[in-house]
Amino acid sequence: MKKTIQYTVIALVIIGIAALAAFKLISNKKEVAAKVYHPDISLTATIQADTVKEGPFSEATQFLGSFAANREVSLAAETSGKVISVGVEEGSRVGQGSLVARLDDGVLQAQLHSATASLDNAASTLKRYEQAPNGVTQLQTDNARTQLLTSQAQIEQLKKEISQHTINAPFSGVITARNFDLGAVVSPGSPLATLTDISSLKLELSVPEKYVAQFKNGMPIVVNTDVYPGSSFKGTVGMIASKADASHNYTIKVLVPNNPQNPLKAGMYGNVTVGNVSAHQAISIPRSALIGSAQKPQVYVVENGAVAVRDIETGAGNAKGVEVLKGLHAGEVIVSGGLVNLTEGTKVSIK
Repeated sequence: MKKTIQYTVIALVIIGIAALAAFKLISNKKEVAAKVYHPDISLTATIQADTVKEGPFSEATQFLGSFAANREVSLAAETSGKVISVGVEEGSRVGQGSLVARLDDGVLQAQLHSATASLDNAASTLKRYEQAPNGVTQLQTDNARTQLLTSQAQIEQLKKEISQHTINAPFSGVITARNFDLGAVVSPGSPLATLTDISSLKLELSVPEKYVAQFKNGMPIVVNTDVYPGSSFKGTVGMIASKADASHNYTIKVLVPNNPQNPLKAGMYGNVTVGNVSAHQAISIPRSALIGSAQKPQVYVVENGAVAVRDIETGAGNAKGVEVLKGLHAGEVIVSGGLVNLTEGTKVSIK
């Protein structure tokens, strides 16, 4: 009897906890739903609209990319040593062959002086042996000649090692990073500085395979940037990748000489426009009217004072508009501005 009462109490407690949890979940769900924004389709939204027309359409496609330095290297030490001279500052412009850093080569210089003295002595000994009328064996002459060649090789090796203690700029450019100071001890391979050449830059584009045939190596092309909206730059297609990436896009690099009046910098955005300049009859809409995604483009069509979502099929495009292959007819009105608060069935007034 007592066990039955205990089981009943436990069951009631479990049911009570479950009921409380369910109540809490329903309450939280209502609170979350209340906070979610739901457009009120009974309100009238003000929009900008365009009437769909058929007319001449010039196909042109714009590709956006970013500028990269023409050349950039990390200058490193070939040997170990203490920095005794610093020739550059971060941000300084240097010419080809300019001193970047010099390491302590005092020990090697002393060895070079000793090797030079040994070379002079070996040369004098060989000369005496070769001019002696008698008393000198062929073995002595050969050993003297060997000593001379050994001293010459030692001097060449020391000069090579000494040259490794001086780090020079391999080309003209700007020091964009410096990782050492006077007195620092560096080891072989230690990155000392980064040298960047932006006398010309490479605009790197990612072009889908359907457009890659419009680019040719050596083709002149006009490059524009948002930084200098009133200016354009003359570029040349320098490289077209022979292999596509996973998205079937090809990397194309456009070489652009830098302009002192409107200097470009690595990392800036640039764009080029290519395509068929001849016009053909087509239905087109402004790019601002597009909603949805690239795989499923849509527009808002104004019907009886309200908007309805319409699926369309797009074709070619240019800087301002997109060709519509299916889904719209001439004379229909579409929304081209004020799309933020719209949803299916929203009432609208055209501004």
